[in-house]
Amino acid sequence: MSEKRTLSVGLIGCGTMGGSHATQLVTLPEVRLAVACDLDITRAEAVATQAATKGQTVRVTTDVATVLADPSIDGVIVATPNFTHKDVVLAALGAGKDVFCEKPMALTLADCDVMIARAHELGRKLMVGQVLRLITVFATVRRLVSEGTVGKPFAVRILRCARRGADGPWAATWRSKRANTGGLLHEVNVHEFDFMRSIFGEVAEVTAMAANFTRPEYDYEDHVVVTLRFRNGGLGVLESSVATVIGATEGLVTGDRGSIFYDWARNHVSYRLVDGTEVEVPVERDAGRSVQSELSSFAQWVLHDEAPVVTSEDGRRAVQLAEAAYESVATGRTVHLH
Repeated sequence: MSEKRTLSVGLIGCGTMGGSHATQLVTLPEVRLAVACDLDITRAEAVATQAATKGQTVRVTTDVATVLADPSIDGVIVATPNFTHKDVVLAALGAGKDVFCEKPMALTLADCDVMIARAHELGRKLMVGQVLRLITVFATVRRLVSEGTVGKPFAVRILRCARRGADGPWAATWRSKRANTGGLLHEVNVHEFDFMRSIFGEVAEVTAMAANFTRPEYDYEDHVVVTLRFRNGGLGVLESSVATVIGATEGLVTGDRGSIFYDWARNHVSYRLVDGTEVEVPVERDAGRSVQSELSSFAQWVLHDEAPVVTSEDGRRAVQLAEAAYESVATGRTVHLH
């Protein structure tokens, strides 16, 4: 595989994220999108039509087995609903494919461990799409922290809320069941967990509270608050909701020399130092480049064994934090991680 110059890819799942992946896959010179697969053939056809505008021919199918049985396919992108990830990934690995799996990696930590173990056993590559850390706003925050702009970071606070009445993907009926999504933290906030880990490292303790205030059609929470204590002593707070009337996607990272504020919706990053210095940091619009970056990283990993920007262990850790938070909600106790 390392001698190949082009990675032949099958896309399994052509919904919201699958469509985003397809848009970026056809821009990568090192990748050839060979086939698009979805139970709804019209979605797969939409991907093929889009690829045709770029001069590429993409086959379509509703049968995952057909994709996996094709010896010309080197790797697959799994962008199916959350509850299917484990089975589709294991089938793909078993068919000898390298795999890029959308987040959440799986619905349980145990399933993540099975997936990672299987990839190691078969000598295949498994990457997880924790893309948020790569989005330009978040990448800028991470860069500022790594450069020491605000000194040693010791706290992070994140607010992520979706407006009621502007639900977008939350209107999909499959998302109303915990068995399908894993809950709000799996469906959305594995992203924030991964982002916080990328700055502060591993988590020692998780405490959480959650409730359903506004969505009787859902069998899980619509509002959750999670507190984290990192192994390095840092503290984190995540408040996530699909119940608020005003949307928000903002955060604050504080160090001993200052604080960094971001507002994803406004594409804004700024910081203020203890000496009074205030700086608004220019941030380019992401425009899909983060998805392009992670897919290119996957291709370079498979083709040339270059280290991926996000690992399966990163995906596993994000699921572990979501699972620990739900354990805390259920027991009313702090969960200690090892």
